Amino acid sequence: MTIRRRVAVLVAHVVGAVATKSEREETDDNDDDDNEIQSADEWISSVGRQFFPKRRYKVTQNAVDAFAKVTRDAQWIHAADAATRNSSSKPPFSFGEEEQHLPIAHGFFVLSLLTHLHGAPKKSKRWCRCELNVGMNRVRFRKPVEVGSVLRCQTRVQSVEWKRGREMLETMYECEMMKEGGEDVVVEVEWIVRQVLV
Repeated sequence: MTIRRRVAVLVAHVVGAVATKSEREETDDNDDDDNEIQSADEWISSVGRQFFPKRRYKVTQNAVDAFAKVTRDAQWIHAADAATRNSSSKPPFSFGEEEQHLPIAHGFFVLSLLTHLHGAPKKSKRWCRCELNVGMNRVRFRKPVEVGSVLRCQTRVQSVEWKRGREMLETMYECEMMKEGGEDVVVEVEWIVRQVLV
């Protein structure tokens, strides 16, 4: 292999590595869970703690389309050509007093990202066998989420209580999901999760 060819291959590898890194950073899947919870008692003492994870998620049209297909919610405001349809409608679709930029993501799609974005620490497998969604006490969709928005979440541990004797813990989180840029809160939710003990 000539020197010129070797340089070209090296450059191709570097460019590929940078592109891959950029793709990863778009959704920022890096874990924020460096401080793994080592015991049930430690988790109980976490009441009141807040978490501001670095993790982000960029809403894409492909993801919205996939959610629409799975849930069979094909309403036009989520479709790629929604802006074109809206410009020809009378009156244009709006959310509150402001005319809405379309397309927008499904509210339940945004809500489902909570398990990815919430940022509470992982629990050590030495004491926590698994975590189970129990439900939500309150959900409010405050503002629509346009395709292309980048979302993040901040989470507070509201309560941690024993359930079924000492077989599991029940944690209630207060979560706010936000759009980066204007830092608008788009979803508020009280989320209940149980930690099943080993």
